Amino acid sequence: MEFPFDVDALLPERITVLDQHLRPPARRPGTTTPARVDLQQQIMTIVDELGKASAKAQHLPAPITSASRMQSNRHVMYVLKDTSARPAGKGAIIGFLKVGYKKLFVLDDREAHNEVEPLCILDFYIHESLQRHGHGRELFQYMLQKERVEPHQLAIDRPSQKLLKFLNKHYNLETTVPQVNNFVIFEGFFAHQHPPARKLPPKRAEGDIKPYSSSDREFLKVAMEPPWPLNRAPRRATPPVHPPPRSSSLGNSPERGPLRPFVPEQELLRSLRLCPPHPTARLLMATDPGGSPAQRRRTSSLPRSDDSRY
Repeated sequence: MEFPFDVDALLPERITVLDQHLRPPARRPGTTTPARVDLQQQIMTIVDELGKASAKAQHLPAPITSASRMQSNRHVMYVLKDTSARPAGKGAIIGFLKVGYKKLFVLDDREAHNEVEPLCILDFYIHESLQRHGHGRELFQYMLQKERVEPHQLAIDRPSQKLLKFLNKHYNLETTVPQVNNFVIFEGFFAHQHPPARKLPPKRAEGDIKPYSSSDREFLKVAMEPPWPLNRAPRRATPPVHPPPRSSSLGNSPERGPLRPFVPEQELLRSLRLCPPHPTARLLMATDPGGSPAQRRRTSSLPRSDDSRY
């Protein structure tokens, strides 16, 4: 892939490593650059064009590699340059490989969930005219040495059939561990995981769920105070002489005073015997000398001295 600027001068090494800063690499002694040339803008142009070519080759709706994505993520991009002589004398780009660490939840061979953060293959592209010339293996092997990882420790994001055949041919990666996401891992991924896999606690079976915890049991052992008015000790109280006032408006409920504790039956009867009769009841008893036996007994128990007041 050729560009209108001097790629050979911009990328002095055969394989250039770019990070999120997209800074141009150190230039070789003796090389000069025309004035007012934005080297970083040239690198961003290379990244954008390579991302478009990779998306077209994989039949993707949009590029997954661009300069803006590189600047917003901690990804690393390995760019392979063609060092052979070109007609224009400006060099060309063969392909690229983009990798990065990602936190994933993956399943092992026992279908247990594992939270890991492996190095992932995010995008891989070799120009169509230069495929099957060993350039892909050269670029991939350089990345493995630079990142110090083994092929089976990698996780591949939505690999194409070409990439799967490439990994099988050069690194004997064939048996995959089924996953529920878009990443593919191979057998041996958990053998020497770096960093080590963090396993999530298994789900507790429904039958093992206890109704309350041990702290709840200790709480239930403490004697709880009964609610009011059961928590109040009974006390002796004299009944009121006059009944509580009632509302004068028709249909309204009577005004209720505060609740009083329960009075024993014997004490209630004794207080009623000591209470003087109402004047109206006394008048009725006087007009009916042959009243009921209960009335005669009740009136006979009253002192004679009280009759003089009425």
